[in-house]
Amino acid sequence: MDAAQLIIFLSPTAPRRLRVIENILVGKRTVSTLYWGMRYHQLSWLGYEKRLTRKVMDQTVLELKNKGLITVVKTDAQLTELGVAEQQRLFKQQYQPQHLNIRLVVDVETFWQRLLLATQVVSEQAYQNKHYYPLQVNWQVKQFIKRWFRQFYTTNLKGEFQAFWQTFLTQLPNDQALLMSRLLVGHQRPGETLMQVGHDFELTETEVKVMTTDLICQLAKMVSHTKIDSFRSLLTGLSRSLISTSAQQTLHSFMAGKSLEVISHQRQLKLSTVREHLLEAAIMLPPEQFDFQRILPAQLVTQMQARLAKTPLDQWQFTQVADLSVEFWQFRLLEILRSKQTDDKH
Repeated sequence: MDAAQLIIFLSPTAPRRLRVIENILVGKRTVSTLYWGMRYHQLSWLGYEKRLTRKVMDQTVLELKNKGLITVVKTDAQLTELGVAEQQRLFKQQYQPQHLNIRLVVDVETFWQRLLLATQVVSEQAYQNKHYYPLQVNWQVKQFIKRWFRQFYTTNLKGEFQAFWQTFLTQLPNDQALLMSRLLVGHQRPGETLMQVGHDFELTETEVKVMTTDLICQLAKMVSHTKIDSFRSLLTGLSRSLISTSAQQTLHSFMAGKSLEVISHQRQLKLSTVREHLLEAAIMLPPEQFDFQRILPAQLVTQMQARLAKTPLDQWQFTQVADLSVEFWQFRLLEILRSKQTDDKH
């Protein structure tokens, strides 16, 4: 986390909750964090920087404040005019990721380790070299690639890998292609670290990490669509669900028609936990995969919308509808539905 990254997460039109941004980056999945992460259009960053500390976050906020780029009220940050101008400059000059949402459904970190090691193994095979130091990756990845190589070594791995990397790299701008190619490990090619390539490309550590992570997400997407078995198998076991396992089970029962009370009893969960599971699913999944109407009858929606029509979504208050036959979690669900129906670029 540095000042340039944090300023990108802030809004030019409204204050944003710093604790939400922090919680998104470290990967906390409370309903409140997920809801505001959705409102800020930042869910693709969920768990991106798991080691981020409160100390680093606060130091970064103080740096922006001292430069006159933000104002801070309690734990809400708002860009100043100077901050808006700096944000616009950064949007134009820095790499802006487009594919980070792949991280939510694929373990891209493990995929990248597998692909790097597989590339090295195939490169050394092409030179018939059996004596080399393999890339230092975790034991599970090494074992996976050993099994993978035994399965596919009789195929034309050299040709497949050469064609794959050529196709991927040629579709990128030259600087991105060169950066990615310098990370690869092969015969008499040790590969370079992010710090090394970042220095040569005059990129900060934050910038080079964002760029490479986004490019790895593109790689994962490309591999997921290939028909080549040797590549597609590198994604084996790396699928992730958008919602927790427990929330999946609750959602399955709910979509099968079971009442919340029955689900609570059968799964031995508090009713509040069942509701949190459904809110998580409503936030994270596409709207067509969640039955909003079962929880939000049309008449209730009409009544609440009439009360809230003149209020911007992020200023809605439960007190505005509390006298209706509605519970807070239903009110939150309406906020989620409204947010998915209308992208107001908070």
